[in-house]
Amino acid sequence: MAMMTLITTCKNRLAHLKETLPLMMTQSFSEVIVVDYGCEQGTSNWVAEAAPGAKVVRVTDDPRFSPSRARNIGAASTTSDLLCFIDADVRLNIDIGKWAQENVKPHCFYVSGQPNVFELYGFLICSRSMFEQAGGYDEAYRGWGGEDRDLLERLEMAGHTRLQLPADALSAIHHGDELRMLGGNDPAGFTTKNQALALQRLYKLIKFDVIKLTGKDPSLAVRKKIHANIRAAHDEAVASGKAHFVVTLNVTPAFPENKFSRSERKLVYTTPVTVRA
Repeated sequence: MAMMTLITTCKNRLAHLKETLPLMMTQSFSEVIVVDYGCEQGTSNWVAEAAPGAKVVRVTDDPRFSPSRARNIGAASTTSDLLCFIDADVRLNIDIGKWAQENVKPHCFYVSGQPNVFELYGFLICSRSMFEQAGGYDEAYRGWGGEDRDLLERLEMAGHTRLQLPADALSAIHHGDELRMLGGNDPAGFTTKNQALALQRLYKLIKFDVIKLTGKDPSLAVRKKIHANIRAAHDEAVASGKAHFVVTLNVTPAFPENKFSRSERKLVYTTPVTVRA
């Protein structure tokens, strides 16, 4: 059985995958899963011909790309004890399977050794038990950005340690925003990268505040509602020409002194609209 599974996702990034998948296939002690998330470029057929040793998982029920759901589906498609999430635009410059066998420590997870390289943010090696304990990637995130840092912070909240790979272990295929799921590439999503970063991080802030007050992660249904409310409040403010939008939540804190009174705390977030490029 493979010690580690490399999980990569593809939504109209076949050109990148053609460059990076051959490197994934050379890794020791590893298997590779490619999640074809409604790719319109023939990804599944290409992988079957060019890398028959890779396992392809096709997702055809969602017209929008959900990185969180794609990665969770990939993780559920393997039984390996160690998971490696790697985007289709990331090159492996070392034998990451051999490195993991020699270096991975209990209760530690591993990210890129180049923290300032934006395209490498999504890389992660962690154990299956840690991944499942954290609840995997948050599927309330819709559109581009935010889900990777969210999981890293939740792993740290669970008591695990973040470590870095050697700086030369990875390299990115740099590209512009025209390839990201923004604007016309995802009509139901965010308009610009700045808008995506601002609203996704607001969602994370609100969610983590709720976790701190209640002592538990909100259900996926509640998280999706929070995310939708943020988008709705922002879009209404933009349409009305307002400079700010407001999101309000009522939360019942789980503090011992609140056991009998069941008082609610109102959380109010006032945020500038993000319409700039």
